[in-house]
Amino acid sequence: MIIRIPDMLQRHEAEVLRGLLLNGAFEDGRTTASGQAALIKNNLQLARGSEARKQADQIVRDAVARSQKLRDKTLVKMVAPPTYNRYDIGMEYGDHVDAPSLNDGRFRADLSMTIFLTDPADYDGGDLVMNHGDVETRIKYGVGEAVVYPTTVRHHVAPVTRGSRLAAVTWLQSYIGDPLQRQILVDLSDAKNQLEARQPDAPELTTLKNALFNLLRAWWQP
Repeated sequence: MIIRIPDMLQRHEAEVLRGLLLNGAFEDGRTTASGQAALIKNNLQLARGSEARKQADQIVRDAVARSQKLRDKTLVKMVAPPTYNRYDIGMEYGDHVDAPSLNDGRFRADLSMTIFLTDPADYDGGDLVMNHGDVETRIKYGVGEAVVYPTTVRHHVAPVTRGSRLAAVTWLQSYIGDPLQRQILVDLSDAKNQLEARQPDAPELTTLKNALFNLLRAWWQP
């Protein structure tokens, strides 16, 4: 499941974050890659430990905490510290799958999230391309918009041919580790909310809530 969150960042947050990245110190993105990833990763990342990165992290944390859609669609438990990437002309990130865990295995990466920080009109190329067998999904959203997708999906960032592409990337651990179970719960929750809004006294609502809440109890991973 691919989730689009149009208002992940408020306008002023996106402007501040862009300013931090435009004026920040960057390092070779391969410093955080190993093995095959180091061979196919060609980008720049906001320097670790910098004051700009600390400020950027706080903006993203606030946005995640505020986003009801993110919570509803992912049942998010934890969010990893983001990386902040810049792709200049000729830069790209080859086809890969994100690591299954972070922080020495203490963080399970269930979902990946990219927050776009450059207007699509200001650069060419740089699409986030997801591969589903023989089918490709190409994504290039506006400033402050986010896309969330399963960490299991093969993907790449196409070469930038004009301008520069800025983005924040992070990973989510869900309270529901199994993606099929998570989708069932999201679908049931959506159905409950729609029925409750349309007919709050519907007798079926109690049955639907009972099924949803019992599945949450059965599958929840504290």
